[in-house]
Amino acid sequence: MDTGEIRESDDRGRHTTTHRELFRLPDGGLLIDTPGMREFGVLAEAEALDASFADIGAFIANCRFSNCTHTTEPGCAVLSALADQTLSEARWAAYLKLQRELLFAARKDDPAADAAHRSHWKQIHKSQRARNKLQRRNDDR
Repeated sequence: MDTGEIRESDDRGRHTTTHRELFRLPDGGLLIDTPGMREFGVLAEAEALDASFADIGAFIANCRFSNCTHTTEPGCAVLSALADQTLSEARWAAYLKLQRELLFAARKDDPAADAAHRSHWKQIHKSQRARNKLQRRNDDR
């Protein structure tokens, strides 16, 4: 693979390839060299995520509560599967990461969803600041 020098002025390189190439990595991953592409993103839908992680979907379906967050609830089938190693931590982490990426992509494409998300976190931070201020007042007494 051809590589070019890094410019000293801005520590950036420039494209040296003029064709696409797919490289197989030793650990089974793939690396794509595509000139002109600056970013890759997740284009899948929630259904594709569910199909790719059908085993996790089965665990989620067996949770005691339909609104289970899979963090602390009693009767959570996901937590049980993680505890008895029926579900690997790495697979669960990969599922959560792709789920976050799908949500981010959806917010990026929907200004209303993005505004609602920012408003939600703004309220959380505002509440936390008020709580900290109250705590400082109580500590001063």
